[in-house]
Amino acid sequence: MILRAFALVAVIGLGACTPSDGPTSSRIQSDARADNVPILQLQPSVLQALGKPAPNAGLSHFMARPYTPGTIKPGDIVSVRIFQTSEDGVFSVADSNVLDLGDFAVQPGGSVSVPFVGNIRVAGSSVVSAQRVITDRLRETAIDPQATVSISLSASDNYTVQGSVAQGGTYPLTPRGERILDAVAAGGGSAGKPENTIVSLIRGGNTGRQSLDRIIADPGQNVPLQPGDIVVVGGGDATFIADGAVGSAGEFNFVEGQFSLAQAIARAGGLQDSRANARAVYLFRRQPPGESFLLRRANGETDRIFGDVIFRADYKDPTDRLNAREFQLRNGDVLFVGNAPLANFAKFFQIFERPPEVPAPPSLESPF
Repeated sequence: MILRAFALVAVIGLGACTPSDGPTSSRIQSDARADNVPILQLQPSVLQALGKPAPNAGLSHFMARPYTPGTIKPGDIVSVRIFQTSEDGVFSVADSNVLDLGDFAVQPGGSVSVPFVGNIRVAGSSVVSAQRVITDRLRETAIDPQATVSISLSASDNYTVQGSVAQGGTYPLTPRGERILDAVAAGGGSAGKPENTIVSLIRGGNTGRQSLDRIIADPGQNVPLQPGDIVVVGGGDATFIADGAVGSAGEFNFVEGQFSLAQAIARAGGLQDSRANARAVYLFRRQPPGESFLLRRANGETDRIFGDVIFRADYKDPTDRLNAREFQLRNGDVLFVGNAPLANFAKFFQIFERPPEVPAPPSLESPF
């Protein structure tokens, strides 16, 4: 059976003929007592009973060196440049001893054809080995030549972008070392707001998640991509609902283990100055069957809390505000901020202060 206290919040926002937004604080408390749902004040004993969630490093544990191409493979594009110390050397051009031969595709058989060098096999070799082979060939026609080889585009070292982006697909990694934000940009950007967008990175058998706004703000979350990475941009798995006297009611995405009650209130636009009862900040939580936590009371007694539970914070109390920064949200939580006692009266009288609606005058046009 759905408990009345939770059913009240479930219908918040559906609208009614009265000027109230959701249940009053007294109604929540009376229905909670009737249904035996505990209301727990947000205090250190509650935080201790809930325990701290496992630390979630987001994407930072994927931190690695930026991608650098390894061995040359068929399909890669290699860039070749030739240097010669002599000013009047064979490969000298006006005001320069450097000749950029351009980019060359490695053929399926593993070879590449380079001007002045001919056909050489490079597949399976490092760029250093390829440079050595080209330099040795050039010594037959030039004085003290040097060659540099770089992989400008790898055929197989790619990453994939999926989810709520304009252009999902597979993109190549380049020597400049793409990062998470580069992947989001390559996909055309996120369809949602950064603070309500979750970016997941799948690498091998590991998955990490972080909100896009956090990735933008924290360079440690904007990790370098590696070959085979999958970047998924979307809403994420965890959501909470905010309603009542908040700045922006709605459903919001977040990353579990990294998101506090204080952050949830801020995400919802904070408490409305003209409406909110700062002493009536409620969080409704439905624990999964069989899940519970042990609460130690001030008198030394302990209670095992099962099922539905309501947490309450007094945002006029500095201690509760600090505790709200430690209280971690869970998927499915409902945040509700009650109206101040006089707010409903003010809204009620606003109905009578509105000017009466005057019907439009009848049309004088002839119906014929």
